Amino acid sequence: MNFRIYQPATSLAPYVKQYYHLQTSNSGLINLPQNLFSLGDLYMVFLQEGEVIFQPTQHASFTLPEASVVGHFTCHHQIRVKGPVKMTVIQLNAYGCYRLAGLDMSAFNNYFRDLLKQDRECWKELANKIAATTDVTKLDTVLDDAFTNMMCSQVHNLKQVDEIADYIIDHQGYTNVEWLTKKFKMSRHTLERKFMEVIGLTPQLFARMLRFRDAMRNMQQMNVEEWQAFITNNDYYNQALFIQDFLFFKGEPPVLNQETAIAQMPVARPVAVA
Repeated sequence: MNFRIYQPATSLAPYVKQYYHLQTSNSGLINLPQNLFSLGDLYMVFLQEGEVIFQPTQHASFTLPEASVVGHFTCHHQIRVKGPVKMTVIQLNAYGCYRLAGLDMSAFNNYFRDLLKQDRECWKELANKIAATTDVTKLDTVLDDAFTNMMCSQVHNLKQVDEIADYIIDHQGYTNVEWLTKKFKMSRHTLERKFMEVIGLTPQLFARMLRFRDAMRNMQQMNVEEWQAFITNNDYYNQALFIQDFLFFKGEPPVLNQETAIAQMPVARPVAVA
């Protein structure tokens, strides 16, 4: 398997986070690299060969088209890849899709959009350029040029949502809507409407995703005795709320001991929630 990670041009930050290129001649089902699709981000997928199938827990499975945007997933899901496969993945931050693709994210309710069905011709041109790139070491240059040009021609305004999202990210989700409405001087209805249009999630769910991600990152570095104190001191209030989020985002319960405290937690593995 040939798996490459590229860093985008600095001028594309923070909208574009990383590029990935996966190529393998193996046939049948293929395991994707761990955390290729991670919680809280959006992804553009350009598929030149093979098949990628997503199976969300609370939604019918779907197969990605040649060029698409995928995410945000609001429940646990599994990914199956059938090879031989050749695909390029662009990892975006939460509002990168709106900024680059100009899609109204409030209508983004089936987890993916076919970019080739959008009005802009740039997506077909980009898909063709990626497919025509025989030297994968130069793929990042092709992507940088394409997205830089899109940024210059994109007229969509982020409507202050980028500032609000960055604030929530900086605080790892440990905030609430009441505080956000006061800080950014807007009504709850306006905040939720703008967030849905630009990001495709409510601010409450976005903060919940980040809070869970931060909790998992910290708890995997702790011993069992430290977990309960961490949960109750980090806006989960009790173990039941944490287990609820664990089920929601990971699709499986943590293992409990006889004292009903968390005794074992699966470490990071290729269970993707984007």
